Amino acid sequence: MSDHRITMTMLGATGSGKTTYLHGMYATLSMGLRGYFMYATDPDTDLDLAEAWEALCADGRLPAPNNEDPIDYEFVLRHGVTSLVDFDCQDFRGGAATQRGGDGAPADIAALTERLERSDSIFLVLDGQHVGRWVADDTPAHLNPAADPMKIARFSRAISNVCDGRRQRGEPSPSIVVLVTKADLLGEISGLPTHEALEKTARNLSKLVKVIDSEGVTAMLCPVQLGSFGEASPATVDPTLVDPQNLHHPMIFALLHYLDEGIVRHGEEHVRAVGRQLDEQAQELAGLRSGGMIRNYFKRNEISRKDAEIAAGRELHGEAQARVAAARVRAEQLVEELRNMPVYRSGKLQIG
Repeated sequence: MSDHRITMTMLGATGSGKTTYLHGMYATLSMGLRGYFMYATDPDTDLDLAEAWEALCADGRLPAPNNEDPIDYEFVLRHGVTSLVDFDCQDFRGGAATQRGGDGAPADIAALTERLERSDSIFLVLDGQHVGRWVADDTPAHLNPAADPMKIARFSRAISNVCDGRRQRGEPSPSIVVLVTKADLLGEISGLPTHEALEKTARNLSKLVKVIDSEGVTAMLCPVQLGSFGEASPATVDPTLVDPQNLHHPMIFALLHYLDEGIVRHGEEHVRAVGRQLDEQAQELAGLRSGGMIRNYFKRNEISRKDAEIAAGRELHGEAQARVAAARVRAEQLVEELRNMPVYRSGKLQIG
């Protein structure tokens, strides 16, 4: 287990590929990739995921859709032998985010709403074939809600509410990963070379997912695929076409944002606050010692206590500085891992 924990939640319409992505991501990282490694804290969970991946690679069987009972996952992400972060994940069915709540509604609808409020990272999962059609239509600024199979307006509004609530509480907005599954279909359906379809998607993403234009929101566009399986959504695919791409990048980005916002930025604020407190204590100590030998004799207990407070404060100050420095070094390493990925900060597109 690590000292850090990220609550991650995925939003996506039914059939968008949330469960399949989660299985592929774990399979990729559980085998290790460029020094990164992931394991499930529950051995039975590890076995279930491994068996599902074997069924895909051997027989072409895709993971079954979820029912109304969300599946809990506890993952630990490592780099080498160093545990970086614990991921608390829950896999909800697509309908949990799109159906009406209220009396008599399935319990997972309210559970997903509550979970979003405390999520450190939100993955918005979009089906690549629908994104490809949007690109083919020249990326219109507005989609007809009745004809939007991705339910983007609903999801974007829900994420925006979460970001607004956290900002009002003085908390950083969750990181947002716009996860485009079945990325091989982007070029095929749009009629453009894949890299051009991706560039067009990146340039115009705020038309599709309007929340990424919000102040204080950091997001990344990440195309992923398990293989080149075509447009159909069968229960089985050709196992020889399994070819995972980019599946680890969303987890790396979630950790990078957590380090930047939760450790470095807030840690630096804490270091400055402790430093100011030490300065005040030093002035108080100087005042106690300024009265001469006789006065100091009578105040020796108070002086000794203040000395001890300052020593303890300096130790905490050093530990906080060390945590910030370590987080900054780790963040710089993660930035390299995400080089050339489209990242949005308060609506401004950057290439990571």
